[in-house]
Formats: sequence, structure tokens, C-alpha cells
Amino acid sequence: MKFEKSKFEKSLQGDVLRKMSPTGKTLIIVVFCLIYSAGLAVSPFSEIRAFADLVEQLFLASRSSEGFDLKNLEVDSSGNPLIDYRFEEDVIYSRAGGETLTMDIYIPSDTDTPRPGVLYVHGGAWITGDKRSGPGVVIVSELIKAGFIVFSIDYRLAPKWKFPSQIIDVKTAVRFARKHSSEFMIDPAVIGAFGTSAGAHLVALAALTADKGLFSSDEFSDQSEELICVVDLYGPTDLEALFTGIEKELAELIFGSEEDVLKKASPISYVRSDSPSFLIVQGDKDAVVPPYQSVRLFEKLIDKECSAELIIVENAGHGLVPDGGEIRPSMLEVAEKVVHFFKNALPTQ
Repeated sequence: MKFEKSKFEKSLQGDVLRKMSPTGKTLIIVVFCLIYSAGLAVSPFSEIRAFADLVEQLFLASRSSEGFDLKNLEVDSSGNPLIDYRFEEDVIYSRAGGETLTMDIYIPSDTDTPRPGVLYVHGGAWITGDKRSGPGVVIVSELIKAGFIVFSIDYRLAPKWKFPSQIIDVKTAVRFARKHSSEFMIDPAVIGAFGTSAGAHLVALAALTADKGLFSSDEFSDQSEELICVVDLYGPTDLEALFTGIEKELAELIFGSEEDVLKKASPISYVRSDSPSFLIVQGDKDAVVPPYQSVRLFEKLIDKECSAELIIVENAGHGLVPDGGEIRPSMLEVAEKVVHFFKNALPTQ
């Protein structure tokens, strides 16, 4: 029997890996280490095929993310400014476990009164990524143009830092933004958040557990963690269901082996009747975070009579990378829907 090489195998040919960024290489190396440690070679063929599909989408999403950078969006082809804003770079918001954690703050140039703030948390399987790149950058740029103040953060990454380090950092960043709201022209009463993939998991978990004494440090403890609304772009929501079989190896790398840690780290475990508004965006062909993950959170929110909207993007794999055709709605149309959501959910006072 002759097997055709998969797209993933073909994409690894030539000099692709040599051209990858350090974060992309790290992601692929970690995944292949997991394959080895999980003993995948003795697994059933169907399990190998499913895991290969997952790795392929992680790879493609990582490659796609490298094309998104705010520096590329600041001017058009003629050199004219596309976004007029003031940039506060590498603002230190926490020193945790010997790590210095920073955020970038984007303030529209015409800001003269406090405006709604939006936190952006990048993806990268909790192990890679940074605050200035990834598909979320397209949304950041549209939010700035719409007049929002955006603060984008770096956070501690696995496997060096296991959960709950990441969610603690996200919540600390929210409290920091409130503490220094007058300095950065943020309205402290009107703050929302969005994230992609692992970042979406973190903002959803942060919003659903805000001010409950969960996953919090003592920094800026006099400030609220509240997030009025959340945009979840293809984020994991039910980790117990997501990490099964050989994928449990990945889960331990990130979340450790404490009993019930996956349930504790799952946003669906904390949905309440007073949960904040959610917009959930999900690719219909996502093999990394399958559509049922987004549907499950959406249905739980609706069951609790919370405000929630679910957008399924056609022909989209993980990271909304096209798979089988042009994605619908497009990435720019998704960004416009996100801006519209924040305009409705975060009205100016």
C-alpha cells in the first residue's frame, strides 16, 4: 500500500524549519518530544493520524502567527500612518518568581479623557508566543483605530512555569491596569479582554473567577480583577475533555499532575448566572481546539442566561488558518465583529 505524504510532511521538506522563528521551532521541538515521551510509535494508527493532524495545525498556526506584527501594521505601502497612537513599551507590571513581566500599552493619540481598556493575551499552547505578535495583532490594531486603549502582556510560560502561574499573571495585569488607570487614560470601570487559543483560555478563566479568591497573588490586592466582557478566539474551555489519551503528556507539561487540576483550570467549571458577556469565535476545522470546546462554553453560558454569541468560521483550522478554502468570515471581518462587540459591551461613560 502506498501512502501520500501529508501536508505536514511536505511542509517540513527543504529549509522550512531553518526559516522558522525561535518560538516556532520551540513549539515543534516540544511537540516531537511529547511524541517520543508518549511512546506514540506503539499507538494505533488512528491515534497517530489524529495526533499528526493536531501537530500539523499547530505548525501551520505557528507559521501564520509569525506574519502578524504590529510593526507591519503601523504604515501603509506609501509610508503613511495607519494607526495614530502613543506607545508605552515594556511597562513592568509584576516581578514574580524572579521573572520581570511587562506589558505594552497602546493609547490613541487623540485621547484626552479616560477610555475603555482592553487586555490582549497571546496564544502559543501556554509554552510560547509574545505580546507583540500573533493573529490577535490584527484585532489590536482595529481596537486602537476604534479608540480603545489596549494593553498587551507577556506572562510566565510552561514548562518552566506550570499552571496557575499564567492565570495569576493575567489577573495581576488587570489589577495593575486599574491601579495605574489615570496614568494610562484607562477608565477603570470599563475593562474587557480578548485572547487567542491559550490566551483565550486565560482571559475566559480570569473573567469567570474574578474577585473569587482564586488564582490571585497579593500584588495590587486593593484592586478588582473584574472584566466586563471577553472575546474568546478558539480557546480551550473543558481541559478534561480536551486532554485525553497521549495528549495527557502535554497536559502534565503545562498543568502538572495535581488531582483534578484540569477541572480546576477549565473555564466551564466557573460559569455563573452573573458571568460577563462573551463573544466566542471558533474555526469549524480546528483539530487543536475542536469546535465542541467553544460550543460547550457557549451552551453553558446560555443555560445560565448569560449574554453570549458564538461565531463559527468556515474553512478555518486552528488560528483561523484556511483549511479547504477561503475562511468566512475573513480575519478582518472577525476583527470588525470583535470591535463591534467591545463597542456595545464597553460603552464610554
